[in-house]
Amino acid sequence: MAPSANQTTEEAAAALALALGRYGQSNPKEETPEFVRDKLQELEKELSDISDAKKSGYLEALEKSPDLCDDAFKLQHLRCELFDLKPAAKRIVAYWDMRLEIFGSERAFLPLTLSHALKDDTSSLHLGFIRNTLHKDDAGRAILFIDPSRIPHDQAYDRHSMARALWYNIHAAIEEEDVQRKGIVIIAHPEHAARSQMDRKLMKINVTSIKGCLPVRIAAFHVCNPPFFFEVVFSIAKVLMGERLRKRIKIHSNGNGKKDKSAKGGGSVEETTVIRKLVNKYGIDKIKIPSEVGGGNTIDHVQWLEERKVAGL
Repeated sequence: MAPSANQTTEEAAAALALALGRYGQSNPKEETPEFVRDKLQELEKELSDISDAKKSGYLEALEKSPDLCDDAFKLQHLRCELFDLKPAAKRIVAYWDMRLEIFGSERAFLPLTLSHALKDDTSSLHLGFIRNTLHKDDAGRAILFIDPSRIPHDQAYDRHSMARALWYNIHAAIEEEDVQRKGIVIIAHPEHAARSQMDRKLMKINVTSIKGCLPVRIAAFHVCNPPFFFEVVFSIAKVLMGERLRKRIKIHSNGNGKKDKSAKGGGSVEETTVIRKLVNKYGIDKIKIPSEVGGGNTIDHVQWLEERKVAGL
């Protein structure tokens, strides 16, 4: 759980260390100005060693929008890979290839804001299939929420636009340097999703983006109360994820679906059990857990988007 006000500095540090190590991730690197400067210089050498043919998207970004490839951008990728230079350089190159594919050449090099690169994606963003909870767990990781039941049933939508919504939400989460270092936790709630809403092609785009392109450390995927067909559909995503991300998947469910009359508010047994696990085992306070899962967080996603648009974000 989060350190209390009565804990000593040593106790608080021990509690934070325990929280950071909960998912088996390596701790963030200690950063000094000299360390960051040296690593950025070394990263430039690593990028220069990649042939032009293999980094055409990155070179185009440097030419058209060099401000989008600044040190802050590169530092995000270094933090994501714990300052391991080769994976960081590879991720930067893959990032621009994927950004070109998803956003297209007309928007890929625009600022990733609601009034620029995302200006035509209002519908996909407002669906809220991915939302920022605006909260963090006890280690300081940002918490994102995915609800596949918000995806249209007929799949009559632009998959790239939906992927752009995911890119936007993740970029919003990693605006904070602390989140870049510590990562994010994703709570997924497919309980009310129909099989037709489990879009495998969209899943492939999103998993590919997270796995090797976006500069984000994924600490865990908490899949809460999955439907009976979920394992069949999700098996494809697990293959795409690779071993490192597969280890981050945590599935929570009692599985019987019966109502627990003793649960506060008439909630189901699954909801009660899931909440207890997220709170007691994984350090996510109930007030931070989305109400759809049984927590106390009612996410006003549209209001958040409107506020960010006004702020030019």
